[in-house]
Amino acid sequence: MSGSSSQYFKSEKSDLTNRENDVQVPLSSIEHDNRIEYSSACKDTTLEADKEKAVIVVLVRNNELVPMRRTIREFEDRFNRKFNYPYVFLNDEPFTEEFKSAISVMTNAKIKFGLVPKSMWSVPDHVNETIMHEQLQDYGNRGIMYGGSLSYRHMCRFNSGFFYRHPLLDEYDYYWRVEPGVSFYCDLDYDPFKFMKENGKEYGFTITLQEIPQTIPTLWEHTIKFAHQRELNTTLLKFFGDPIGGYNMCHYWSNFEIASLNLWRSEEYQSYFDYLDQTGNFFYERWGDAIVHSLAAGMFLNKSQVHFFDDIGYRHDNFAHCVDDGVHGKCMCPTGKVSSFITYFYYLCIHASR
Repeated sequence: MSGSSSQYFKSEKSDLTNRENDVQVPLSSIEHDNRIEYSSACKDTTLEADKEKAVIVVLVRNNELVPMRRTIREFEDRFNRKFNYPYVFLNDEPFTEEFKSAISVMTNAKIKFGLVPKSMWSVPDHVNETIMHEQLQDYGNRGIMYGGSLSYRHMCRFNSGFFYRHPLLDEYDYYWRVEPGVSFYCDLDYDPFKFMKENGKEYGFTITLQEIPQTIPTLWEHTIKFAHQRELNTTLLKFFGDPIGGYNMCHYWSNFEIASLNLWRSEEYQSYFDYLDQTGNFFYERWGDAIVHSLAAGMFLNKSQVHFFDDIGYRHDNFAHCVDDGVHGKCMCPTGKVSSFITYFYYLCIHASR
């Protein structure tokens, strides 16, 4: 989960930005309007035929412009200036002209700016809001990270069950999730989307962590129940726990994901999300999208379909993964406080994924 996104959106709108007319256009209109917002810098010079149907997805606020620009600068320098994959920036409020122009000059790639619709960022009718607010207060009183935040729960639910259904992603098969303020440490000279497609990979990660147990007291129980109801013959889920010993709390940290959109669009994943959503525990508890995606991968994928991008140096907050390949290598790994976190969680949880 993104610490930078913890104070996320508060207003709820359901339109997309149509830059051509500089007005807000209803979703129903956009579904039949595939116009793209082009970067004002210059046109994409990479042949479309050479690229996969892939996109860089960013959920960001207007006031995160400075860390977003810094991240895009690193991302472009390390990878995307060579491949020019398009970006989709999402926000629940209209992006300011300042934000759009300041981001557009950072890349030659195509850019779309869109709004998150209310249906993807609101408390559903089946959730008892009185109980929800009592739970928020209880989590906050216990000092659990983001425990009292409703906006954080909206973010987690959106990333769990809705981002891949946003109309601006309809034309794509793969995505790379990027967040404001993250860092990239290694030059990447190959196309990870082509690697995913050519090698039958569905989900890619670079950091694994353990979740705070108090945030997901019933998620493993519900997941096992769903798997039994569907009579799923899982091979990867056992790496995350078992019915007797329970969940080991390990998960792929989803602020970095390179994955197939069709994995989440599948009937089996949508059924899993809908099953979880009906419990109300995205709000009563504090279920995160990283856990949901990880357990779904455990149920629906084989081990060979999950890939550890060991060669992508990456940092989010104080946690990082980076392989020091020497003074003549392609990585500039961090030193100091951040570096002390690089290996600990790798050895703690990586067995769940290899």
